[in-house]
Amino acid sequence: MTERTKARKQGIIRLREKGNVAVRGKVRAGVMTAPQMAAVSRIAEEFGDGTVGLTARLNVELPGIDRRDAGVVAERLREAGIEPGSTGATLRSVVACKGTVCRHGCYNTQGLARAIEERYGGCDLPRKLKISVAGCPNNCARVQLNDIGIMGRRFPLFADECEGCGACEKVCREGAVQVVDGKVLFSEEACIGCGDCITICPADAIGVASEGLRFFLGGRSGRVLRVGTEADGLITEEEAVAIVGRLLGCFRENALPGERFGEMMERVGRETVFAAAGMRPRE
Repeated sequence: MTERTKARKQGIIRLREKGNVAVRGKVRAGVMTAPQMAAVSRIAEEFGDGTVGLTARLNVELPGIDRRDAGVVAERLREAGIEPGSTGATLRSVVACKGTVCRHGCYNTQGLARAIEERYGGCDLPRKLKISVAGCPNNCARVQLNDIGIMGRRFPLFADECEGCGACEKVCREGAVQVVDGKVLFSEEACIGCGDCITICPADAIGVASEGLRFFLGGRSGRVLRVGTEADGLITEEEAVAIVGRLLGCFRENALPGERFGEMMERVGRETVFAAAGMRPRE
């Protein structure tokens, strides 16, 4: 099959009813404009059964399409700025939580997802590979259950200006912050880096000691469940896209036919995979 033929078939999925398919459109970072939503609605009414499905990876699917119209539907989606795809042995759509706008978000999750998509989206791989990005340890995007998971962390720095109001203690679910006799007692070991205490402080007496992205490698869900291995240290947003590229290259070079990223990592050794990305596993 040529690359051109493969590209034409991206995003076309057979359904139970013979002759019918669904066409899947990639929605970058799970965010559509109002005109794009209107265009998808028109296409669904004209060619499908009038419904639009939302996938677990934040894409749209138009079911009930006659397979003979699939190419036309795919082109209409492209005209609306939605590329058909996220199927086959490729980099699937990057899932992003709403950390960009969420009050808990520690970084621009949707921006990172778009940057990864723009650089590597739909690239050919030995087998499908899934990436998920979460803005904070609340982990709405379940990063540990993806081949590559990325989570934002933000750790506090308590200043002398603290008035001992106790707002930070109330918001900390892990008990890492306690106020005793008007003074803050902070446990680095208990802190998970959510950054909520920094945001909640009414006196702006809590700064940022460190912040960045934590990577998890080799996770997966589905029939075989595997929790990703956490990397040591924090990565900057600027470094993240390049690290993803190195991991994709490692996957291409080392994976056997039909092997998922986590299986490849177990076979060649996690230290080898982490080293290829310029990281090391957390002990």
